[in-house]
Amino acid sequence: MSGCRKVRPEDDCRRPPGTGAYAGSVIVRLRQTVNFVTLGTPLGLLFALVGRARISRGPHGLLLARGYRAPFPAPRAPAVTIGDVVLLRLDDERLARRPRLLDHEARHAVQYACCLGPTVFLPAYLLASIWSWWVTGDFALRNVFEYRAGLVDGGYVSLPPPLP
Repeated sequence: MSGCRKVRPEDDCRRPPGTGAYAGSVIVRLRQTVNFVTLGTPLGLLFALVGRARISRGPHGLLLARGYRAPFPAPRAPAVTIGDVVLLRLDDERLARRPRLLDHEARHAVQYACCLGPTVFLPAYLLASIWSWWVTGDFALRNVFEYRAGLVDGGYVSLPPPLP
């Protein structure tokens, strides 16, 4: 997270807004507002409803859609973020074994807000995925959105060299 400035010694600039000293902060509320107004979060809630998921509040100001089962072909990822909604295919036990996954998904929620919603984020993410696949044969390793959300936190096992 470039531009982060430590206010207190316990602040950690590598953590996404909504964790540690930032939990419940103005930054998180701003992200939530932008993602709601730009229809990212309502779209995520619609997907959760169609996928018969149970909605609960999660860390980082996220909404967790647990037990998501898409009735149509969808990304096979264990978690997909749309606005502030994380569509989870993992049960609670498997999610507990990946404690940094929700940090990764919170960074995607920030990316949605920075891109001003799904109309910009989704096409940009698709293009980044195509580029990554073309260059590496993998949809995530050179995808700038996945890279900046933290490849290791997202469960991607190999790290490519830093992006230029």
